Amino acid sequence: MTQAPLIQAVLRLLAEVGVREICVAAGARNAPVIAALLESQNVKLWNFFEERSAAFFALGRVRASGCPVAVLTTSGTAAAELLPALVEAYYQALPLVAFTADRPKAYRGTGAPQAIEQANLFGPYTPTAWDLDLTSEIPPASTAHLNTPLHLNLCLDEPLATNVPGIDFAIPTAPRPVAATTPTPPDLTAFRNSPRPVVLVAGLTPAEADEVTPFLLALKAPIVAEATANLWQPSALHHLLWPASETALTQLQPSHVLRLGSVPTTRWWRDLEDHPDIPVVNVARAAFPGLARRTNVSLHPWSTLADLPHAPCVVPPPETYQQPSLPPFPHAEPVLLHTLQSAFSPNSQVFLGNSLPIREFNDFPSRHPFRVTFHANRGANGIDGLISTWLGLSAETDSSDAWLILGDLSALYDLAGPWILPQLGQRRRFLVIVNNGGGKIFSRVRGLRALPEHARALIENHHELSFKPLAELWGMSHTFLETPTAIAAFHSLDFDCGTHLIELRPDPDQTEAFWAASP
Repeated sequence: MTQAPLIQAVLRLLAEVGVREICVAAGARNAPVIAALLESQNVKLWNFFEERSAAFFALGRVRASGCPVAVLTTSGTAAAELLPALVEAYYQALPLVAFTADRPKAYRGTGAPQAIEQANLFGPYTPTAWDLDLTSEIPPASTAHLNTPLHLNLCLDEPLATNVPGIDFAIPTAPRPVAATTPTPPDLTAFRNSPRPVVLVAGLTPAEADEVTPFLLALKAPIVAEATANLWQPSALHHLLWPASETALTQLQPSHVLRLGSVPTTRWWRDLEDHPDIPVVNVARAAFPGLARRTNVSLHPWSTLADLPHAPCVVPPPETYQQPSLPPFPHAEPVLLHTLQSAFSPNSQVFLGNSLPIREFNDFPSRHPFRVTFHANRGANGIDGLISTWLGLSAETDSSDAWLILGDLSALYDLAGPWILPQLGQRRRFLVIVNNGGGKIFSRVRGLRALPEHARALIENHHELSFKPLAELWGMSHTFLETPTAIAAFHSLDFDCGTHLIELRPDPDQTEAFWAASP
């Protein structure tokens, strides 16, 4: 096989896996593949100048489309830049495809320029890994695990082909192998007979939230729902919903836990490691129990949800949770974010950054009279790539608003992300950066509160930066919001299509006082 037929065969393999979008970070080694892609039909190409943002953008596209999306790199450290997004995709059980061009296999271990050890570069985070060259047989697409990331490493020798015909990506996807055994649904008898059963829900798509609602309604157990559970919009479940706050969970004192969706954010969940007497049943798409302990923990695939009987718990649920009044510190960060929710319009898509924003939305949820869809990267829970993931998720033209609410350090991690903006569909996008002068999440970590001030300044990465130059660099409008009055007067409908950077500046002293006064 010569180079052009090899590249065509590899592209067909991607098409059979289900890839219809490819994020391209160009270089010399992957130029032949790019040439073929430019001659191909029914494939969407996104152009990036660097690989890390491309990978997280591709992750957002996987989440938006539900289909595998590839990111194409040249060789060397360019390939290594994909690791953070692949780790996140692995723990979200998403088929992000790393498509890396490589130098010939004979170069491995030599230290030759741009010749790193790319075969199985990503280890356990790409359970399907193909290392191909002119001597290889093309593997069947049906061997790919589409609930995890994939790695396709293509070794190309010089002279590099410059005239490679493309393919039509509109071909049938390979049939998936049928599982040898049918998963066993969990036995919820003990849960239903428990004195204090509690359901924890996080990380559901709107479709999954609708799917689980009849079961939860019949179960009649209190539901501790994170914002990303997407259950807080108008529904019949409101009398069962509790915010995913430490206060609510302490008040409920669960004796049995049923976890649906992704691993919860709350500290209470982590503390379950020290309470093996509390049984935990997990029903999730990702194959992870979210706890290290082995006692009284079970894991079941999401498909078993359909087989669960709709029977109520024996103990009547407690009264509907009454949200306590917010402590009287109007310029505190949680108050400003809670006020900001009034700016959401119907069908808004809201991506929550890790660390403080998602926790503050979980602690103080708003009951919107219309649907608002929440998202987050809660696989590995990192703060990198959030802007790029959000832009991938909101890439298509849509009449609804797309919001990203993240911290200042998270924004600094992904300064190159807005590069892709000119290639996106038109819609109103609001990039909200909570500029509190550093990583204030660390001030809420129990073991770090007693640190001296100079140590906290180092850990929190104190700064006095403004993000107005970032808005100017990428052609975004910029707005400062520092008071509840200013936020209340802010009307998202007054903004044109385009991306608008909103810099939210809480008062640090009021924020500290807020958390000190919180129950």
